[in-house]
Amino acid sequence: MLTRRKFTLSLSVLALPALAGATMARAGHHSVMMLNADCNDTNVINVFEPAILHVASGDSVTFIPTDSGHNTASKRGMIPDGATPWNGAVDDELTVTLTVPGIYGYLCLPHYEVGMVGLIVVGEDLSNLSAVKKARHPGDARKAFRALLAELETQS
Repeated sequence: MLTRRKFTLSLSVLALPALAGATMARAGHHSVMMLNADCNDTNVINVFEPAILHVASGDSVTFIPTDSGHNTASKRGMIPDGATPWNGAVDDELTVTLTVPGIYGYLCLPHYEVGMVGLIVVGEDLSNLSAVKKARHPGDARKAFRALLAELETQS
């Protein structure tokens, strides 16, 4: 059965290449979906897709509230020195342009404690990895960030 969520996701998948092609000429553009459940495993709830994103310096990332009840905010202590933090409103699409190389940790404020977190790596620069690892988190967010950082380190 084609639900509203599956329909929206299918439209997003079809539209992203067209949008990417239109914006590639001026700079890279990426999208992160804010979801109530993982696309591949509905038992995994409240996720960003993708959870880890690699971009070039100057690229933009749009956080899309595919499901309601989510926002995105950078995590203090988990962005590079000199980078601009962000804090979007719940259910609002937000686009950020990342110009400072390094690792950016971000979260959904309503679901932070249950582990709705993600990482963006700008310019393949892991120079702030030590600071990112030192950040403190409540509840399942600590476990979720540890898993993402472990995955990031195996990718490097």
